[in-house]
Amino acid sequence: DPTLPGQIVCYDPSTGRHIATIRAHTKADVDQALAKARKAHTKWAKTTFDERKIVLQSLLDFILTNQEEICRVASRDTGKTMVDGKFGEILTTCERIRWTLAHGEDALKDEYRNPGLLMFYKSAKVEYHPMGVVAALVSWNYPFHNTFGPLITAIFAGNGILVKASEQAAWSTMTYYAKIARTCLEACGHDPDLVQFLVGFQDCGEAVVTSGVNGITFIGSPQVGAKVATAAAAALTPCVLELGGKDVAIVNKDVDLEAVVPILMRGVFQNCGQNCIGIERIIVHESIHDKLVGMVGDRIKKLKQGPPLETKNIDCGSMTMSGRSNALEALVQDAVSHGASLVCGGKGFVHPEYPQGQYFAPTLITNLQPSMKIAQEEAFAPIMAVFKFSTLDEAISIANSSAYSLGSNVFSRNQREGIYIMDRLRVGMSNLNDFGVNYLCQSLPFGGVGMSGYGRFGGPEGLRSVCHQRSITVDRWPMLIQTFLPPVLQYPMNNVGDAIVVTRDLVNIIYAGWIGRLKSVCEIVKVLVVGANKPEQL
Repeated sequence: DPTLPGQIVCYDPSTGRHIATIRAHTKADVDQALAKARKAHTKWAKTTFDERKIVLQSLLDFILTNQEEICRVASRDTGKTMVDGKFGEILTTCERIRWTLAHGEDALKDEYRNPGLLMFYKSAKVEYHPMGVVAALVSWNYPFHNTFGPLITAIFAGNGILVKASEQAAWSTMTYYAKIARTCLEACGHDPDLVQFLVGFQDCGEAVVTSGVNGITFIGSPQVGAKVATAAAAALTPCVLELGGKDVAIVNKDVDLEAVVPILMRGVFQNCGQNCIGIERIIVHESIHDKLVGMVGDRIKKLKQGPPLETKNIDCGSMTMSGRSNALEALVQDAVSHGASLVCGGKGFVHPEYPQGQYFAPTLITNLQPSMKIAQEEAFAPIMAVFKFSTLDEAISIANSSAYSLGSNVFSRNQREGIYIMDRLRVGMSNLNDFGVNYLCQSLPFGGVGMSGYGRFGGPEGLRSVCHQRSITVDRWPMLIQTFLPPVLQYPMNNVGDAIVVTRDLVNIIYAGWIGRLKSVCEIVKVLVVGANKPEQL
């Protein structure tokens, strides 16, 4: 609002009602937050895994006890339904905590590696040390999960963290979610300044990226992600970028549509399509195309929209960001003008009781081609876009035609054909006969390739992404054997010819066949023995 400079006007997108006005944070706030987090981190970095587990268990207990309130807050701020909140805010966050409690320590403990034959007398390992204070700039579609996912990972790895939330979710972040994290730390005897929460506009985000934090996780659009990476590059700050997707569901001809259609409906219309790994493209075999379209069309036309906290039995809440309807209508109309068929929806919806609410009608559009804008641009909306294929390779070609490469889903009773498709998809994640499980299978890394970003969160890779990796070698038998440099290789060298022979034969001893190894041993012994009898080699 230009009449309120430096202020974030928070409102319920499902009703248009004002909730609060919150001060937008500035560079000065960011610098102060980083200083506080660094001070708290000096003690937190020395905590044991057991101490960190107590904090996470306390957090999990709070979430389980207060999950209804957490979802209501998310619903009020973003317009999602309570069921969508249970799936996307609670279930995913609880599973992140559960996995971290059960497996996080193993992921970060010293990892011993084989030193190889050449270094057989050494012990080799990788150590994982906290980066320091990291930052997470997170999106608005799941304000609780997107905030606490990076926070859980950061603090368990021994870091402090600055969480910069979207201005679209400023109210829920600052008035409720921030207090949960800080109170949890304080109740467990730790400095709550370890975690800092910030909300603001572009200048706030830029200040976080260039503040001097030791690592950055960004969840958002490719356009903003590119700016984050560019700004972070000035100080060579490592980044993990999750930049959205154009995920597919490829439906083979042999599936049971009665089982698959409900999954597709959830995959498209969960949170009104505002999901990073939401199904944006359904690619279905021509032999079952019409039947699938008929089944989903009947269901889509019956979906109920409205404010989730004011109306019962709502299927789809609102769009969180204002002004989306015009852009989405243009996307749909562009496809229709190029030959697509609009079955239903395709326009903004004005609720009769809440005309200020931000709604877009659940949409079904078919007869699409990969060249259409709707096939290339991330819609992030309740739009089911259906494509048709005749061969598996055609389905793969359609799926790979997008620059986005985050997740994918393949539905097929023929597992060989399903895996054939999955093996040829250019994506970071793929699921056979399922949707959205990458959020729930926390042992696996989450992320994409191409315009969907780089780096991973989730799983051991996610924990290690907020750590400095240190390679260590020590003597395996320090009293028996240590590295010894024979005189022929010591500086200053008196006989370069012999040094070349020794180094050549050392290579052969390790890497050549047995005959070559025996020959090289004899050559080295000859050089060393003969050389030892020469005064200049002593």
